[in-house]
Amino acid sequence: MVNNRRSEIEIISKILILSKDGAKKTDLLYQGNLSYTQLKKYLSFLLERHLLEERIVKNNGSSGKCYKPTEKGLNFLKDANKVMIYLAA
Repeated sequence: MVNNRRSEIEIISKILILSKDGAKKTDLLYQGNLSYTQLKKYLSFLLERHLLEERIVKNNGSSGKCYKPTEKGLNFLKDANKVMIYLAA
């Protein structure tokens, strides 16, 4: 039987893709199909390794956090895609 679960690289790649134009936690949570616990784990991992950066955005007088990939994160994404293509072949 084939394992339908996503690998950690697939989850990290999905977060980096979703955050390309800036994404809030809720966007990553729902569009990434992650639990809150998973999201916290992956955000922490990505931020500590400087693959993702946290920005403060202001909107109508209120402010919130937004996440965007760093240059290092975008390079990781390119390499991860190459690996996933190779493994799928």
